[in-house]
Order: sequence, then structure tokens, then C-alpha cells
Amino acid sequence: MLRRMTTTKRLRRFNWILLALCLPYAGIVHAGGLWINEYGSPSMGRAGAGAQSAGEDASAALLNPASMARLNEDQLMITGGIISSKVEFDIDRASPINGNDDGGDAGGIAPAASAFYVHKVSDDWTLGVSMAGLTGAVMEYNKGWAGRYQNEEVELLGLVLMPSIAYRLNDHISFGVGIPVMYGDLEMKVAVPRPPGSPEGRAKIDGDDFKASFNLSTLIEFSETSRLGIVYQHEFDMEYSGGANVEPAGIDVGITTELLLATLVRASFTQEMSDDLTVHLTIGWEDWSAMDKINLSTRSGGVELDRNWEDTHYVSWGFDYRLSPKWMMRGGVAYDTNPVDKEDRTADMPIDRQVRYALGAEYQKNDALTIGAELVYADYGKARIDALGFGGRYSSNDLIFFSVNANWKLSR
Repeated sequence: MLRRMTTTKRLRRFNWILLALCLPYAGIVHAGGLWINEYGSPSMGRAGAGAQSAGEDASAALLNPASMARLNEDQLMITGGIISSKVEFDIDRASPINGNDDGGDAGGIAPAASAFYVHKVSDDWTLGVSMAGLTGAVMEYNKGWAGRYQNEEVELLGLVLMPSIAYRLNDHISFGVGIPVMYGDLEMKVAVPRPPGSPEGRAKIDGDDFKASFNLSTLIEFSETSRLGIVYQHEFDMEYSGGANVEPAGIDVGITTELLLATLVRASFTQEMSDDLTVHLTIGWEDWSAMDKINLSTRSGGVELDRNWEDTHYVSWGFDYRLSPKWMMRGGVAYDTNPVDKEDRTADMPIDRQVRYALGAEYQKNDALTIGAELVYADYGKARIDALGFGGRYSSNDLIFFSVNANWKLSR
């Protein structure tokens, strides 16, 4: 009898551990969000339009390795900027357990930076390397807010280092290959429902991973003024291994979970209309429906969580207009479709459809140095949540990206 009671106690304790871990991880996959377009490069000033076909500076090493073949010399670009977000939730309904605290402004300010380098080996071969943040999330709600069982605080970083190579087959066709290596780091805090006879707990989750993938690309130059760029970025299947501490129960366990950053395909078309005006169009697809389940495991067992994500589609249009020999302005707009319904959306990444509006400016200081600045306003939609215990929508759900860059043409 004593042995049976001990076993039952252990099972109850393990089940509560899984409950504590499953609740946040049921939503943390959203913190991977969608791939961002804001790397601080000039294409950011066009809302990403033409990123795969422009082939205008060192950022080609990341945006489309094949387009590095267009560059005639070694180039180096360094960028830096800030991301400012405002995320405020309006509660429509809440249970007595969840309460009616709206969480305050969960947004904030974070730095951003990237670097790109291209080395011209010969007329046919070009090498490149780039480092940038491809995905991420930083959010912090009030403690005790109505959605605290989904998320109180999350920090997710996806930083990639990608060596790349381009080969020019002929005057019209080039191919590129990249091997991106991503470092992912996850930290999350979430409230845990109280077990019988105990106060409400709080779980802190911490884990990281390195993962390699591959990037294939091509650039088709129909003429000196018209070109098409296509990029295939394979998925990253991140496996976060770390620990989870649940207070006040004193539970401390090792955990492993697999989170998918989906495959994407983008195609861009660039047309130089005149010496002063160039227009760009980009369309894309992201395979988020492949993320149908999340596997979570501890040493004592595991669970499989269902997800209901849908593939997303992307379109952007932008332009470059040369005001003078020294100055150029840019602008653009982009649209991403909604990846998830309100019943499956969670508070760690409240993404709905996305609309971006962008402006940029560029100053050519001399033949070797170009300086630019870009500003993007991104509207992530109302992102309605219809969850157990609470529901509502976001009255503010937007981000502002501001970045400056410098691109050097290096003498050989």
C-alpha cells in the first residue's frame, strides 16, 4: 500500500511538472514568429521588396547569395539600429481565476545589428559571409495579468552566421548556396495553475541550441535593367535543451523541446525604369503548416502538443528614386497573411496579418562609401485571442524599426 501511494504521488508530481511545462510551450512556438525582413540593409527601406533581385551591395550575401555575382568588387556593410514595440491587450472576458489585469504594455526597445561581407574571387566566383538576427521576440507583461498562464515574459533570439558562394554560369544566370548556422536562445516565465492545496506557481524555462540548414538561390538577368531572384531557405528544426524551475514547489527538471522555423521561398523582380527610377516586387511563401506538433520531453516522459498553424504568403512592392547624383530615396509596403486563428493564438507572440510601411534614404559620400538609413512601421493586427479563462484583442500591436548602415567598396 505504501509503495502504491508513493508511486501515485510521483505520478501526480510528474503530471504537474508536465502541466507546468506544457502550458507555456503550447504557445512558445509562436515566439519564433515569422521570418523578419529588417536586417538594416537598404531593402529594409522598401519593406523587403526586391531583396532577392537587387544585388546592389554586400547584403546580397544573406538576401540572395546568387546576386553577389553582380558585384564587381569586395564590399563590406555594417548596420545598427533599434526595434521599438508597443503591445497592449484589451480584455473582453476573463474568469475569476485569471482576473482582469490587461498586462500593461508588453513591448519595449531592443538593439539590432548585422554585418555582411562579399569577396570577389574571379569573374565567375564570389564568396560571402553574413551575420544577422533572423527571428526573435522580447515581451514582458504584468505579473498576475489575465493571460499569465500563456506567458508573462519571453526572450527568444535567433542569430545566424551564413557563409555563402555564388557562381556565374553566363551573362544571364547565376547560382548561389549558403550554409546558415543559427544559434537560438530561449528564456520564458509563465504562471502555473495551483495544484490542490498549493499556491499559484511560476515556471522559468531556459534553453539554447545550434542548428545548421541550407539556402539555395538563383539570379536571372533578362537584360541590364531587368532581373529575377529566387531564394529557397530550408527549415531550422531547433531543439532547445535546458532546464525548467517551478516555484514554489521547488521542482527543477531538465527539458528538451523541438521548435520549427519554417521553410520559406521568395521571388523578387527588379525593373530599372530609367536612370532615376527602379521598381521592385517580391512574393513569398512560408511552410508554417509543417509545424503541426510540438514534442516536449523530460527524463521521466514526454507529451506531444497539437498546433494549428497555416502557411503564410507575402507580397511587397517598393521603389528607388535618385534625387541627385549623391542622394537616393526609397519606399515600399508589404503584406503577410495571418498564420493562426484566434482559438490557437497565444500571448507570447500575438501575430495576425502583418502590414509594413517603409521609407529609406541613401547618401553616396564618395566612390567607396555609401551611408543609408531606413524606417519601418509594422502593424501586426488585432490578434484576437479566444483562450480558456480569458479572451480579447490587442488595441496596440505594432513595431517600429530604425536602422543606419554603411557600405564600403574595398579596393583589391
